[in-house]
Amino acid sequence: MFPNVGTKGTGEPVVQPAEREFSDRAVHPWVPHLARFGWKICGWSASLLGLLMLEACGSVSSPLAYSAVPSSLPADGGTVSLSWPVERGTRFTLSSDPPLPGLPLQTEGGGATVRVGGNLSPNPTTYRLTLEAFGPGGRRVSTQTVEVAAPASAQRKCASKPSAQAGSAQRLGAELQGVGGFEAPHVPGRLIVWGAPAQSQAASRLGVQRVRSLEGGWAVYQVRPGTEAPTAQALVAAGQARYVQPEYLYEPAGLAVPPHNPDYGLSQAAVFQQMNWETGWTRLEPGCPAPVVAVLDGGFYTGRADLAPNLVSREAWLDVVGPDLSAPTPLQGRVDPANNLLGGHGTGMAGVIAAVTGDGSPLAGAGYNLVKVLPIKVFDAQSRTGTLQLAQALEYAAGGTTIAGVPYRNPSPAQVVNLSLASLQAGLNDPYLESVLQRVTASGVVVVASSGNAGAATLSYPASSPYVIAVGATDAGGNRAQWGSGFGSNYGAGLEFVAPGTAVPVFNGGLAGQYGNSYGTSVAAPFISATIALYLYQNAYLSGTLPTASSLLEGVRRRLISAAQHSWQPETGYGLVDVAKVLDPANPACY
Repeated sequence: MFPNVGTKGTGEPVVQPAEREFSDRAVHPWVPHLARFGWKICGWSASLLGLLMLEACGSVSSPLAYSAVPSSLPADGGTVSLSWPVERGTRFTLSSDPPLPGLPLQTEGGGATVRVGGNLSPNPTTYRLTLEAFGPGGRRVSTQTVEVAAPASAQRKCASKPSAQAGSAQRLGAELQGVGGFEAPHVPGRLIVWGAPAQSQAASRLGVQRVRSLEGGWAVYQVRPGTEAPTAQALVAAGQARYVQPEYLYEPAGLAVPPHNPDYGLSQAAVFQQMNWETGWTRLEPGCPAPVVAVLDGGFYTGRADLAPNLVSREAWLDVVGPDLSAPTPLQGRVDPANNLLGGHGTGMAGVIAAVTGDGSPLAGAGYNLVKVLPIKVFDAQSRTGTLQLAQALEYAAGGTTIAGVPYRNPSPAQVVNLSLASLQAGLNDPYLESVLQRVTASGVVVVASSGNAGAATLSYPASSPYVIAVGATDAGGNRAQWGSGFGSNYGAGLEFVAPGTAVPVFNGGLAGQYGNSYGTSVAAPFISATIALYLYQNAYLSGTLPTASSLLEGVRRRLISAAQHSWQPETGYGLVDVAKVLDPANPACY
């Protein structure tokens, strides 16, 4: 249970993650934490500590000779051979960012072979493979990069289609000459011909039959199956056609539904079906830049291989608070949780949106590899955060903030912010945070927040803000969730939508195989955040741009209402959102 931490000594409100976490599965009760281990080292004798510092923190000397071959891989991945010279008395540590299976690796040898998996992202993925040497020559470091190409279906530019001009079909035909490629899969016994005479005895002698005429001087011919290529060449050679091609075969370029994740059918399908996610996924195709959802939470296990590929680059991560809210120590590039409780919460919420999907790992993410998560740590080691930390995190998510006079620029600005947290007191109003929410919303960012878990008829803040989309939780039957005495989804005025919040499978820890079932409005909010992100993605796919207008929040709100279950009701707002309707290009309410 997250503690009731009240307020800081200054009277500044303190908020907490929106729920207590429960797990139906066995998870490791303790995960080693480097910061904790380092703190214990400080209690050892000065001489031993000095020896450790000399060993681990020695000065960096000359660069380390190191190679990675090949440095680029196709979209389906491959094997990379790493090599470096062996040195007596020297040990090596090889690590990867994003993480790869089997790394980090410690060895005294002179090489290693690393398997890099396929790239499911619509953009190329770059792995930084860092080699550290510790020995008589001091500490030396060298880094090589390996890029995995984007899938072929994702190579397409996400841009508006050029407008057609009159006569373009005729000009296209005029430029064609010869025979098209017959090596690609095509329909047997059929040719598409341009520039053929309406009637031709010569064509009949070649064993072809004109089936029908098409617009622009094209026609369909029938031939004996298996003779398509030689017949096409004969037609052109005999002057019976200017250009001949087969009728090519095509297949859906969309996402595999259901996704290839072992636990999806066992534990996730029923949860995702509440919002019709599977049909929604079939409306999507890879090929556009991924919208970014900033998740403001208690810390993140960014080393999980089933999450890391769908996080934005490390330089954008930000911890706005550090270990102690009373003396914040911001840090960019690190979002390590102070304990497993906080890490499980933040990692779990990020995974609902961005778990790597279709790669054979147990759980799927709602964003299906088309959405990136920006992790921002806002809770300290005592599960506390305050008005200023949330305000700074919101500003940073939108592009940048200043903390204690130091500017922090965000290289991966978010389009959506997920707040799976709530004020300790329902009905709270926080005017300063409200002003920041207003500014962030006006910049084109959509903020989503959990309604709170007290079972109250009043929303917690910031879900109660008009600048936020408020999300409650449902049980397995789609009703307002109530998990026990004094523990249920907050409802009432201001509640807009609900999403699954009962026994939702999530990441729970930093190690592979650590999963649990989550209960609460915290886990409901990411489903709506992912829905909004995919709506923005689909809009970009169809129009060529990501909308960033100051009126985006109201536009998104209207579109979600158009796809929701029912008119507004106190317990569930507008109800569950039908994701398939939100993503349907033929839906005039959305596109």
